[in-house]
Amino acid sequence: MNGRSLYQSLPGPAALELKNITRRWPGGEPVFSKLDLSIPRGSICCLLGPSGCGKSTLLRCAASLDTIEAGETLVGGEIVTTPSPERQLILQDDRQLFPWLNISENILFPVCRNITGSAEGLLEMVGLADSGSLYPSQLSGGMKQRAVLARALAAEPDILLLDEPFGALDSEIRKRLHRVLLDIHQKRKLTILLVTHDVNEALILADTIVYMGSSGKLSQPEDNPLDDKRNMENPQFFQATMMIRKRYGFLME
Repeated sequence: MNGRSLYQSLPGPAALELKNITRRWPGGEPVFSKLDLSIPRGSICCLLGPSGCGKSTLLRCAASLDTIEAGETLVGGEIVTTPSPERQLILQDDRQLFPWLNISENILFPVCRNITGSAEGLLEMVGLADSGSLYPSQLSGGMKQRAVLARALAAEPDILLLDEPFGALDSEIRKRLHRVLLDIHQKRKLTILLVTHDVNEALILADTIVYMGSSGKLSQPEDNPLDDKRNMENPQFFQATMMIRKRYGFLME
């Protein structure tokens, strides 16, 4: 794909690097072997691929939540082997909030802060300014995902690792959350690795796109071909979608 990337890579080493990593299933078969991935600081990289190919496992390795049998994970050029606050993982599951805490308390839980208005800025950032006193059971699925995102931001991360966080939401709510994520990315200069099987989502959000096949092999990162017109009203959007599907030889929902 030939396309101008929208982000300007920030100086210094790559934000996140996976070097020559191998991860095996419990029976010994490799999920992936000798895998390499480098994500520049301040960029959004979408990892596309069919279900079951190892995308979520790769994300867990990037978060140091899964043990790798070989290779290295580096953050800012430094080898890491344990989870750290600068890497925040967000899952699709909307049960990530503590049901006995209200939303403000949930958001501030990771940083163990006093609950006196400290969550207000984060709530406003994700569009939940009036919802801090509510409990998870009182929120819609989209509102829960916004709250989870706000909680991740409370730790002031450099890197967000997103495992299909919008996959269970209807299309209109997904569009709203795409805008929220892009706005936060711009304000915070975050590096984001987003796992999805949705080509449209990748074209809307990504600076670069990587494909993982069923064998666990990665393609070379490629620039988003849509430049600054990343919306489905762009006449080139359908063409870009079909080009990606044809290139990688499978159809994704």
